[in-house]
Amino acid sequence: MVAAMTPDTEKITVRQVVSENTQQVVARGEITVPGPKPDVDQVISTEGTASIKQTDLLPDKAVVEGTVTLQMIYVAFEPDQSVHHMHGQIPFTTYVDLPGALPGMDIKANVKIEDIKVTRSPRDPRKFEVIAVLEVTAKVFEVQEVEVLTQVPDGMEAQYDTLTINEVVGREVKQLIVSDEFDNPPEKPEPEKILDVDATATVTNTRIVANKVIVDGELTLQITYVGAVPEQSVHSMHHTVPFTDFVEVAGARPDMDVAADAFVENCQVDIKGDPVFTADCVIKLDVRVTEPREVRVVTAVAGATVKTVELNIEQLIGEATSQVVVRETFETPQQKPCPVKIINVTIDDTEVAETKVINNKVITRGFVSVKIVYVSDKPDQAVHAMHQRLNFRTFVEIRGATKDMDVDVRPVVEYIDVEPQACDVHIEAVIKVQVWVTDTLRREVVVSLVSAVEEECPVGEIIDYTIKSGDTLFELAQRYSTTVARILELNPGINPQNLQVGQVIKIPCGAKG
Repeated sequence: MVAAMTPDTEKITVRQVVSENTQQVVARGEITVPGPKPDVDQVISTEGTASIKQTDLLPDKAVVEGTVTLQMIYVAFEPDQSVHHMHGQIPFTTYVDLPGALPGMDIKANVKIEDIKVTRSPRDPRKFEVIAVLEVTAKVFEVQEVEVLTQVPDGMEAQYDTLTINEVVGREVKQLIVSDEFDNPPEKPEPEKILDVDATATVTNTRIVANKVIVDGELTLQITYVGAVPEQSVHSMHHTVPFTDFVEVAGARPDMDVAADAFVENCQVDIKGDPVFTADCVIKLDVRVTEPREVRVVTAVAGATVKTVELNIEQLIGEATSQVVVRETFETPQQKPCPVKIINVTIDDTEVAETKVINNKVITRGFVSVKIVYVSDKPDQAVHAMHQRLNFRTFVEIRGATKDMDVDVRPVVEYIDVEPQACDVHIEAVIKVQVWVTDTLRREVVVSLVSAVEEECPVGEIIDYTIKSGDTLFELAQRYSTTVARILELNPGINPQNLQVGQVIKIPCGAKG
């Protein structure tokens, strides 16, 4: 064993980047013109967005599932050549190689569309074939506690660096059940059979009180069903359910930073009667509380034998917020009666369609889908609903941002007002767009000084190693020039997320450098 010296050290808790990689995938599928819509004569424009629905971590890889949503505006094959809007979705599944990844670690995945092609099906004029080229990026993290050297004894010469880290205060996961009963829109027929349910959960707001994070979110359901009408036509509808819950995180304070993600683990929608639908969905909330902190670390010591570890951590380059005011006037869809009174306005969906980083600036473009319920101008004063889409575009200045960095954009509708104007509707909305830019910081830092070389580990041999406080398989794999997968192979049955101090494991010795 080695004899350790006693310089100044400090413990830090960080989200260590274990692995990151990018995979290209081609998503193929068909979208169909909905039953009530007329045939397509000419496509005016198509726009696609992609989103991640679920990620599953396996040893050394991640399985990523998501959807591509296509919005199409077209001229109808009718005498009046009216303009219509439709959308459809196609699923995709791919995997990303992530050496060192293990089930139970944190994962962050993003997808963007690099190219999309839409062609009319030769078999059916109401169907369109979609081919989308996607770029899927995944990054895996593990929360680690590392004791770093901050000051060497007097008389020794050292190099120092100051790191800005987001220290992990706590991470907690909680499941909740979101339930609701609701009717189909008045303009659509009642359902006879549900064909498909696409459920997504988004976090709209977070706030911290002492030792607790309160999370606001929305569950969005897209339901495809067979109508209870003679022609048995297929229809699609959206429904949004707001939810609020809390997650206990010890040590959390209002001045700290919080990140929260929501995932739908299971969702059951049934036809009930009146109200027509009943939904019960299980949502997983993943909450992380961090605190910015500057740490002065030792990176090299002249003339001494040192033990080092490589820190791979996400460093916040900058964050900024922009407010966008959107004012638009829309004509009521041709098949709908004119509105005289607005009853309710809800946000069906908020999407970021494109994000572009140039030096010191982030440009983003997206849209907000709005559902408007109104009283018609017909003698029976029937209630109708229409859907409109508000497009927004903005930029924020973040000093130090470059195109190869990671960007997280979250638009939130803070205010919306809708007023009828003759047979049009005028919408005014205030959208807050929050932007974070991060980059992976890689630094070799000194964790201890030793008076002799560390215990020998000859290349090709296997040693017995006794687990010490703070050890992780990732750090041990780095120290002994091997891989996590190889250590697990030699130690069947060990739990990498629960290593016990004093536990003896076998480690293969790899070649240094």
